Amino acid sequence: MTIQDAVPDIRPRAGHDLLKGIDTVLSRLPADTDHDRAAEDLMTALVRCATCGDISRVRTQAEAVRLAAAYLREGRADHAGTVLNLARADLLP
Repeated sequence: MTIQDAVPDIRPRAGHDLLKGIDTVLSRLPADTDHDRAAEDLMTALVRCATCGDISRVRTQAEAVRLAAAYLREGRADHAGTVLNLARADLLP
């Protein structure tokens, strides 16, 4: 087998599921009043990220998502939005 015969890595980059979860919540955040549902969506994204083994590669962003979920449960959507936007910026290529 030569180097040209190597199979390319087609897996999504680290944090892909986390980024999708953040985008989903941010798109609904201004109008959505069901903050508990949004928090659960973020936790689902964290679980998917952990299942792929990505948490160790995006630990800071995962912590930010946990914090945002806690803010949402407390009804502090403005703080959650700020934290999610920062985490999102870190996850973009």
